[in-house]
Amino acid sequence: MLKKELKLKRFFDQLSEENKELLLQKGTKKKISANTILFSEGDQPDYIYLVQSGMVRLSKMTIDGKEFSLHLKQSGELVGEVGLFNMMAISVTATVEKDAELVRFDRVTLEKLFEENGQIAVAFMKWFATHTQSTQSKFRDLILCGKKGGLYSTLIRFTNSYGEEHSQGILIKVQLTNQDIAQYIGTTREGVNRLMNELKKENIICYDGTYIIIRDIKFLKDFLQCGDCPVEVCTI
Repeated sequence: MLKKELKLKRFFDQLSEENKELLLQKGTKKKISANTILFSEGDQPDYIYLVQSGMVRLSKMTIDGKEFSLHLKQSGELVGEVGLFNMMAISVTATVEKDAELVRFDRVTLEKLFEENGQIAVAFMKWFATHTQSTQSKFRDLILCGKKGGLYSTLIRFTNSYGEEHSQGILIKVQLTNQDIAQYIGTTREGVNRLMNELKKENIICYDGTYIIIRDIKFLKDFLQCGDCPVEVCTI
């Protein structure tokens, strides 16, 4: 039986009701179908998006032509924010993974709003700093802990971002194939198959249909020697 959803405080959640309304007035609401590409690596940063529902995946192409998934953005988060206050080309591709409702902002309009409204600007800086730290910690886990550590780190991050309490542990409420997971840790599907089967045999994970349940989150954290960092830093 599913219980309560685990909550994270995201950019939009940090705003007052007045500032939420002010921000939304500056954008245009869009309904975007799954598999739509919002922007690609190398594009100019013309627009920034606020996710209101659905999911948007950020990815990069590796030097050998493989897709490497970086983040899976959800409600309350910004997409394309790295293009703010600079004219550097976008370094990632944003793809709508699940039918989404987005608010699209013109980059110049959003920059002006941040300059005029200190509270919104501060909320953005806090969220952006945490998001940057999360990215750094993810790559630290991948580099220092190998493929196994990368898998464990990715599973923990998905539980923090998309977890629901379940009678057997924490259910990740995103349907993830082993190929999907492989793209988040830069390895092969066969390698993930082997590691996931090991975790299942050791009763660390189980499945509810096509959804993964983490039964022993402590096992994964102990392997990575997780510290006491805020949960917002350990997200996908």
